[in-house]
Amino acid sequence: MADPHEELQFAESEPAAVLDRMEQLTDTGTGWINLLPEIAEDAAVPPSGGLLSFLSARGPSIPLATWSAGSETRRGPGRVSIGLQHAGGPRALTRLAELGLLLAPGWVKVQDHPRRGLVVTVPPGEDHDDVLHWLLSAAHALSAVPLTGDWLARVYTGVRS
Repeated sequence: MADPHEELQFAESEPAAVLDRMEQLTDTGTGWINLLPEIAEDAAVPPSGGLLSFLSARGPSIPLATWSAGSETRRGPGRVSIGLQHAGGPRALTRLAELGLLLAPGWVKVQDHPRRGLVVTVPPGEDHDDVLHWLLSAAHALSAVPLTGDWLARVYTGVRS
C-alpha cells in the first residue's frame, strides 16, 4: 500500500482538520483517508485468529475506518465510499440500526461482510461532518475494545482509491 501523504491526530470532538481534508479530496475527486482509533491503555485486545483466522466470522478487534473521495464520472460527481473493518460479526448494518445508527436516505450498502467489513456509498454533496460522525460512531459500536475518542487520520492524496 502507498505511504500516507499526511497524518493528523484528532479528537472526535474536534474533527475540523479531517473535515478540511475530506473537502479537499472531494474537490479533486481523488484520495482517501484511513481512520485508526486509539484504544484505552488498559484495554485487553483479543488475540487474532492466527493461522486459522481465515475461518473466523469476524474482522479485526480494533476497527479500521476508511473514507474515499468520489471520482468524477461522465454523469457528474461520484459517490463517496466509506468502509469499516470491524469485529462486529455478520449483519453489522442490522446491529447498527438497532443502536439507532441507520443509513441516511440515499446511502447504499455495497457490502456487509463479517471479515471484509462494511462498505457504504454516499451521494455527492452529503455533509462531511454527518458522514464522519456516522462512521466513527459505527466504529465505536462494532469495536471489540473500548475506544478513547482520539484518532489518527492517514491522508492519501492525488491517487485513486
